Amino acid sequence: MDRRTFLKTCGAAGMASLAGPWAWAADASKPLRFVAINDLHVLGEGTERIVARAVEQINALEDIAFTVVVGDLGSLGAEGEMRLAKQALDGLEQPYFCVPGNHDFAPKTDDGYVHYDAFFDTQQWHAERPEDGWAFIGLNTCNEMKSDVTVPPERLAWLAEQIAAVPKEMPIALFGHHPFNPHTKAYRVRNADEIIAMFAEHNLRLVISGHYHGNQVEERDGITFVTNACCSTTRGNFDKTEERGFRCYDLHGSDFTHEFVVVPHADLLA
Repeated sequence: MDRRTFLKTCGAAGMASLAGPWAWAADASKPLRFVAINDLHVLGEGTERIVARAVEQINALEDIAFTVVVGDLGSLGAEGEMRLAKQALDGLEQPYFCVPGNHDFAPKTDDGYVHYDAFFDTQQWHAERPEDGWAFIGLNTCNEMKSDVTVPPERLAWLAEQIAAVPKEMPIALFGHHPFNPHTKAYRVRNADEIIAMFAEHNLRLVISGHYHGNQVEERDGITFVTNACCSTTRGNFDKTEERGFRCYDLHGSDFTHEFVVVPHADLLA
């Protein structure tokens, strides 16, 4: 089964079985380690270089099991942007999963996700391995190109099915482009509270987002909400900080630690 067939099967079923070449490698004796990166905003030739540099840094880290790209791989949802982003991300030595951002939607096409889908295959996914002790769910939070969004009922129904499939005690990490942080400085998903309430009888521990370009970490009711600075040379951070990069997570049972890793980029702005 090739990558595209595998991921389309996972997207249709809602859960990745992580069989064959797309299983992530992890040593059960060590914490499970993964990376989250967002808001690449690839635009034209050369703007993917910061992504390639981030990929080199991720590959240099020890024991990374997988990477999640939390939306806005491109800037206008164009085919060339998606191709350049994929070329850079394909340098990762371990599997990666994506969810779309509002800038991955191409408004002048009949199907706004046509270019994203051609290169990244699935918009939502549920991946877990019992031996790792965590479930990971990627949710498409987008309403076309809008910055302020409400996740529609059909996606909530899909999410409910994924939650129901997870053992109630298993820790869950949720990924979506738009922020869920209760006190994010901007762009909180309008029905975020409804979505978080869907996990009331389950063990949601971590919610990871992008869209607001800035590092924000907040905890409420035992859930840690995180947004990251962007990893782009075509956009800046909304909080006016200069750092670009990604975040590395180490899962220790149901607990975790995380650290933002800076990607040097000043020479790429010229």
